[in-house]
Amino acid sequence: MRDYPVWYSRIFAVDPARRMGSNDSTVKSGSPSTDHLKVRGFELAPWQEKAVDAWCRGDPYGPFRGTLEVFTGGGKTLIALSCIARAAHRTPGLQFAVVVPTEALARQWRDQVLRHTDVNPRSLGQLGGGKRDSLRSKRALICVLNTAATQLPKLAEASEHLMLVVDECHRAGAPTFSRVLSTKAEYRLGLSATPDREELDDHGEPLSYDEHALGQKLGAVVYRFSLRDAREAGWLPDYAIHHHGVQLLEDERAKYESLSRRVDELADALGRFGVDTSRARSLSARSDDLGTTAQAYVAATSSRKDLLYRAKERARIALRIVANAAGRKIRPRILLFHERIEEAQALYEALVAACPNLGITIEHSRLPTSQRESAVTSFREGSADVLVSVKSLIEGIDVPEADVGISVASSSSVRQRIQSLGRVLRRGRSKAPKHAEMHLVYVAASVDEVIYSKEDWADLTGPGANHYWIWSVDASLDAEPRPGPPQTPAPTEEQEWERLGRAAPIEPVPYFGALPAREYSVDTRGTVRNAQDEIIANPQDVAGMVRSVRGEPGGRFYVTPAHHIVVVRKVEDGRSSLYAAGILREPFAARRLGGEGLTDFAVADLRPGSAYPGPTTKTRGTFFLRQKGGGRIERKLRGGIREFALDEGDAPPCANARRILEAWKNVSSAGFTFFVNDRWHAWYLEAGEPRFLAAIEGGLRFSSDESSDSRSE
Repeated sequence: MRDYPVWYSRIFAVDPARRMGSNDSTVKSGSPSTDHLKVRGFELAPWQEKAVDAWCRGDPYGPFRGTLEVFTGGGKTLIALSCIARAAHRTPGLQFAVVVPTEALARQWRDQVLRHTDVNPRSLGQLGGGKRDSLRSKRALICVLNTAATQLPKLAEASEHLMLVVDECHRAGAPTFSRVLSTKAEYRLGLSATPDREELDDHGEPLSYDEHALGQKLGAVVYRFSLRDAREAGWLPDYAIHHHGVQLLEDERAKYESLSRRVDELADALGRFGVDTSRARSLSARSDDLGTTAQAYVAATSSRKDLLYRAKERARIALRIVANAAGRKIRPRILLFHERIEEAQALYEALVAACPNLGITIEHSRLPTSQRESAVTSFREGSADVLVSVKSLIEGIDVPEADVGISVASSSSVRQRIQSLGRVLRRGRSKAPKHAEMHLVYVAASVDEVIYSKEDWADLTGPGANHYWIWSVDASLDAEPRPGPPQTPAPTEEQEWERLGRAAPIEPVPYFGALPAREYSVDTRGTVRNAQDEIIANPQDVAGMVRSVRGEPGGRFYVTPAHHIVVVRKVEDGRSSLYAAGILREPFAARRLGGEGLTDFAVADLRPGSAYPGPTTKTRGTFFLRQKGGGRIERKLRGGIREFALDEGDAPPCANARRILEAWKNVSSAGFTFFVNDRWHAWYLEAGEPRFLAAIEGGLRFSSDESSDSRSE
């Protein structure tokens, strides 16, 4: 009879009589096991047991599903194995598939499954990384994400009872990989230190994890154990975080300033289109003037980011940090992260030359798999003192004995910073107390500093844990201490809500919080659109709120996610300020325009401005009414060319143009956009509601039309 730790009986409520003999069957090669799965060799902490219990309770859609948000180093693998064991006890013969983003993490999972469960090595298969095992002959599969996305849903059809585990599950939310989420499985578990993706829904609304595909398919976040939680629970070793501001060299600074001017110019150009820079990447696929401007903006910001990644002082200061750490009485194990392979390789070569007494190795995606494995193994086992890595070790790979971490270059993602912190803030395997250090290198007086405006690092990592330094380009000088971070976060929405008295302001008042992510626009006719140009069905007089700040109709505004505060930007004397203009009574809801609508109604009964009950399609074109020359109808051609409709003459299209212009003058004194559907009805939007303009059978005629039968596109 096998020995079971106390925690196992407590979690699984298995009595000794039931344990005896029932799980001792031998797993035969070529067929999956049909017994319960046992875990061994570890004991869960109380908070980890709570995570398992939370997953078993599940989310609103049922038990035994959900996502666990666990800070890096919190033992996600062992928690997951305990969840699998709980599910296997409930469903004998359960198979499981673990999906991971990289081959290195697949190897690590395989080792953990074999070390901490009774799964027979012959029944543990792999999908991806050159292997194509099947659930027809294996009890468990460790799957690499890119292969699993295309093959696992089909392979899962052979399993009667399956549990799907997706590690680093935020990776699976990308469109390329999300098909893996359709894998048929009655048990589903997501794992990540930072599951939330910066993702929008079909209407441009920011999604919480529970709302997007990951949360819908794997289950909502049912348990959270954040960096802050880990610190407060005493889970982390003693640690310090050092923030090093380095300078650009003279030629680098000149190039940076030039690129920044270019970025600002293009940001202004996007603003003239009424577009925020946050939408530039999604708009860069367009082929019109806006798309060209967006492409140029993305290229300029990428060039500037690349310049900062390659700043020469990063490597020099990293070398200083390594040399200082290596000179200690007890030599620490040092892990360096970089964003660029070329710079990481150059740093590795400089370290080898400068520190001949250190064992130094490097790992990145261009190296052979065997060499990458050897690098990580030598670092883990202690034969290498220093490991230089490019991105891949930020997520998942277990290097518990790293004492010093150096982020030589990283993105402005808070998630990535937290992940890299987690590489070092792991408790050591030995019983001796561990002191961990994390060094974050950034370029001072640059957009690199924006990361400090996104998160209160003192609140996140604890008071007294952070130390700030500024370096001179003079190599003979040591770093000078700074009193705090180069930027501080704006007040949170909750703090601003408290300052506002938890009520809508009677009139616009300054808003000091961070600019909300949810961006909208309202036109001069009160129609509100979200960032994806979808119409908002319930505008709630937001047009008046925007006017109260801007002093004129229309413009962009933002809405906070929790309390729905309407925030409007106002520019005065060249300075931009945010104002809280009011609150929404209810969240915005997008109106889905399209083919729906009545077809059995008398169009003769409609007058310009009447509510339009027909199909809200744009089949026969989008047009613009302009006040030029007493009133003109305009359309846009490819390449941004504009032309006006012909309204002189006896031809029906010319009469239709006059009919449109007469109807327009009955409903508005300002220009606006209108549409023509497949019934030849011209309609427009008023405060988000479809309105009738005119019936124009046969459409309009433009100078570029080649014949009298040509109609607007």
